[in-house]
Amino acid sequence: MPKYNIHNDFAFLRFVPNTKTWMLPAINTVFKWHFNFTKAPQNIEVTSHSIKGFENKDIEVLVIKPRSIAANAPCLVYYHGGGFFIEATQLHKKMMFEYATKANCIIVFPHYRVSLTHPFPTSLEDCYAALNWTTNNSARLGIDQNRIAVGGDSAGGNLAACVAQMAVDRQEINICFQFLVYPVCDHTLSSASMQAFQDTPLWNAPSSALMWNVYLKGRDRSNLPKYVSPLQRADLNGLPPSFFETAEFDCLQDEALLYAQKLKDANINVELNQTKRTIHAYDIIKKSSITQESILRRVRALRTAFGN
Repeated sequence: MPKYNIHNDFAFLRFVPNTKTWMLPAINTVFKWHFNFTKAPQNIEVTSHSIKGFENKDIEVLVIKPRSIAANAPCLVYYHGGGFFIEATQLHKKMMFEYATKANCIIVFPHYRVSLTHPFPTSLEDCYAALNWTTNNSARLGIDQNRIAVGGDSAGGNLAACVAQMAVDRQEINICFQFLVYPVCDHTLSSASMQAFQDTPLWNAPSSALMWNVYLKGRDRSNLPKYVSPLQRADLNGLPPSFFETAEFDCLQDEALLYAQKLKDANINVELNQTKRTIHAYDIIKKSSITQESILRRVRALRTAFGN
């Protein structure tokens, strides 16, 4: 009998990661190639922009835009997942096309520098720089400055949540919504689900331990700065309405639920989609009815946040 009651749609995803850091450059080379050769559908326009990221270094930002979208459109600034150390994948790009089309919004998608060569805070500050660039160039890009959301999956969800906190503190940018899909929310690795799921497919507790070791390289864990993980923060006033999605057999589930509850306790509106019989990154299986229902809920949440 299987150890976990994973839905049959995802049961064949039996790969239990044992990633070593020496493997990551080769993985990233393959992912970059697939990402770059994934073409947009005819109804989507993709433009590339070079902007200044952390320490004034150049990073690439993609703007993904439905060709028929009206002026003054809403925007989702989206940060991809991958443990902070893996580059964006072909699946991320295809998902952005889907969000842009179905939520009728512009997507700003930064290629932030990953932690294998650029540990904290480079990835995070690159992500904030992309949000700041979006706001400063909103008129040129056809974006409504009052309808800019941040979002991300997994480690990208961490980046989105921390960027939202930075925006409150720096008082430069108004974010209307945060959109967090099975997000990383706690560096302490102390939640019940983190203790329980040591060998789940695609991502598990040892994967998270490696992720944090790479991201926080050289940092004193007993004296970390702000914006490492969202659960560090005590004062949540001023943060935007939020959407959370979790997977049942995911070591990250409980930390996301804890952060969602903290936001609720601060009287911030939270929509929560707790998917069942799912694993981390289950939505790579597009044909699953569970995936399709989740994408519908995500799109509905974005459309509601944008007033579409």
